[in-house]
Amino acid sequence: MRNPLAGGSGRRRAAALMAVVGALLVGLGLAILVPPVVGLIQRSQADQQALSRWNDPGSALAKHLPSVKTTTLPGGSPTATAPSCGSGSPASAYALVQFPSLSGIEGVAGNGGWGLLLQRSVVHYSASPAPGEAGNGLYALHREPNFEPLGTLKAGDPIVLTNRQCQRFTYRVTQMWTEYPGQVTQLDPISHGNWITVITCTPLWIDTQRLVIRAQLESS
Repeated sequence: MRNPLAGGSGRRRAAALMAVVGALLVGLGLAILVPPVVGLIQRSQADQQALSRWNDPGSALAKHLPSVKTTTLPGGSPTATAPSCGSGSPASAYALVQFPSLSGIEGVAGNGGWGLLLQRSVVHYSASPAPGEAGNGLYALHREPNFEPLGTLKAGDPIVLTNRQCQRFTYRVTQMWTEYPGQVTQLDPISHGNWITVITCTPLWIDTQRLVIRAQLESS
């Protein structure tokens, strides 16, 4: 005769095993998802702080780009000095990047290598030309969470860069295309003209490809 308690014991063991497996899967999922989410939040906070400091009411940029400031040394006469935008080190606040056709989409670029993208959403590659200089200035952006509309840009749209000297440079988008990460032709120098190349990830939240936006200097 079959022991009626054996079935109940087996079911309890199976249920306990399933609970353990479920807990392990939940833990694994959290281990995979939590670090990127925490990193995204920290990066977004750093971006907002950099933008707030750049647009601070006491900064030169908020005063509509003054042509000069004056300082007076003790016993001397007023001396003109160049205006300055942003605050903090040039590495953390290198340039303001704005997309006027995308309302409210802007950010302050840090200046350094691509490793800086772990901390900031906008990075100017330090080995590439500065705003307004000849060649191919390289900028990398994280689209999530503050630059998601970049995919709606089109040829002719402006990209405005403002440097630490409050000089504004307007570039016009000439072309956009997608590439896989292994294709790095967009990073090549350009020997003629004044260009910038903005590189970001696509599709949103999947990031298997790179959206490349190339723009040419129109005015400064």
